[in-house]
Amino acid sequence: MNAIPVTQLLNKPCYSQFDSDDWDILAQHWYPVARIEDVSSTPQQVMLLDVKLALYKTESGLIRLVRDICPHRGVPLTKGWVEGEEIICPYHGLRYNSEGKCTLIPAQPELTKSQAEFSNIKMNPISQDIYLQEYDPSMHRIKYNRSIPHIAVKVGNDVINIDDMTMTAAYQKNIHANHVQHLAIQPMDFTLCNSITPKKGILNKIKEAFIGSEIDDMNKRFNEVKQQWILKNMENIKYEVISKQQKCADVGLLYVYDKSSNKLTCKVLSYDDGYIVIPNYDEYGEKIACSIYYQDDSGNKVIDTYDDTNHYRFTEDQDGISDSGWVMTKEIHGFSRCPLLYKRGKVAWEYAESTIEMWELMTNINAVALKRFGTFGLVITGELDSNSFQKDASTLVINLHSDTGAGKQDAKTIQFPEPQKMIEYLDYLETKISIFSSVSFITPNDIKNTGSGGNGIYLAMKNDLALATQSAAEWSGFTNDMIALFQEGISLESGVTNRYTDLNISAKLHPWFMESDTTKISNLAIESKWLSKQSIIEKSPDAAPDEMERIERELGQMLQDNSNANKDTSTIPIENAVRNNDPAIQDPTNKKTNSNT
Repeated sequence: MNAIPVTQLLNKPCYSQFDSDDWDILAQHWYPVARIEDVSSTPQQVMLLDVKLALYKTESGLIRLVRDICPHRGVPLTKGWVEGEEIICPYHGLRYNSEGKCTLIPAQPELTKSQAEFSNIKMNPISQDIYLQEYDPSMHRIKYNRSIPHIAVKVGNDVINIDDMTMTAAYQKNIHANHVQHLAIQPMDFTLCNSITPKKGILNKIKEAFIGSEIDDMNKRFNEVKQQWILKNMENIKYEVISKQQKCADVGLLYVYDKSSNKLTCKVLSYDDGYIVIPNYDEYGEKIACSIYYQDDSGNKVIDTYDDTNHYRFTEDQDGISDSGWVMTKEIHGFSRCPLLYKRGKVAWEYAESTIEMWELMTNINAVALKRFGTFGLVITGELDSNSFQKDASTLVINLHSDTGAGKQDAKTIQFPEPQKMIEYLDYLETKISIFSSVSFITPNDIKNTGSGGNGIYLAMKNDLALATQSAAEWSGFTNDMIALFQEGISLESGVTNRYTDLNISAKLHPWFMESDTTKISNLAIESKWLSKQSIIEKSPDAAPDEMERIERELGQMLQDNSNANKDTSTIPIENAVRNNDPAIQDPTNKKTNSNT
């Protein structure tokens, strides 16, 4: 419960005697309400545009103006008093500071003890080089970890370290490929969201009869957009965008329309290709522009900034003609919105990285120990003849003499447990990597040993599908911007700038999961009872972008063929029909009827 600050005062009260239009005009201006020498620590009421205000001075000398009403029971605050920096309501003693915030409710003091606070979590900025290092197995940190014992050989008096024995794992690459497959392998789903009310009247019916309905025209242009999407290889662009974001944590997609060649092009921009994409926000967190920072072929630094209208290029000043060190050029980019899209998120293996590093560490320690000590040791129980076997210098032999009172016993080998326990621990880590990254590591042996088949694999992949579904929703804003800019671009290419821009098209990613095309078609056949033909076509994996038009053409041809066939049949002379020796066709004059009655 807070007092109403001055910035929200001038809302026309219900009891105002001003005309609404007059009040709206007058409320846009400043007005004096008192002389400064008349303002004191004693609250006084002033009237401005029929709004009752409380004017007072705090102990520090600040002048405050608030609505003359306590939000609790509606008591005028001018009946109260000022203490320090706060004004106090005379009814229940509620106190308000100079920002209008209620600082104390005497009857319930605990209500004002809590206050909103910003998160105290502090994030440490890291370079995207770390992601590239994690992605490439040859650059993993384990190769530079000196805590792992390394194999060394002595040649003469020289000791040579053999560092290439370090084992790295390509988990990050596998996780990345899996996430990208689930998100990007399926074609983009497009939905036309325009709502059209059929127009009535004889003139509209005549117009539709000659040039077709508005709905037909819209569906035709919608199909053209989808065909252009395929023709311009936008599915591969989509795949590359998702792949780069999952690898480098962020990505940019730039649309460029070249007027001279009348051609739309799209370029994926990412850190590993030498581009740093920087979104620019206003004080409210709204994106107002987006920039690319890179070096050109000559090694000069360049910043390209795009807003809703212009493209600004800042080039590093090599001639010393600019005080800022940059030379700017400006041009109109031709789109109605910023043509540089930006997407930021976690890399695919973000939540599994520490477990992957632990797996590499333990694997290398185990591998070095095995290489150095062989089988670690050999434990034998029973009677042992030292002349009956040979051993190398790296194997520890422990002979446990049996003392059971039963005389001599044959020697038996006891399996040393450590290697098996280490393998179990590595399997445990791999299971955790699978869970943390939402990726199912399924091998042919898993299918053979479990006998679970397709249903078991589908259940095992439920985490994969859950993450892909969540990610697809997070990408929805980006994909809608993709199709909107694409519509503008191909409209510019057509020479009619609004040819496709009036189509409200929704674009969303369709997560992949283990379902064959045959299964999809079977499911669509089951759902056909309550789905429209257009919905079935859009969901069918084998449907072409203009599938609906093809069906309508085939149906029209079929109706035409049937009409022609019926016309031909009705003109066949009956004597020609009789010559066909068809017993079902008889001359009406010789027609006989047989009856048993």
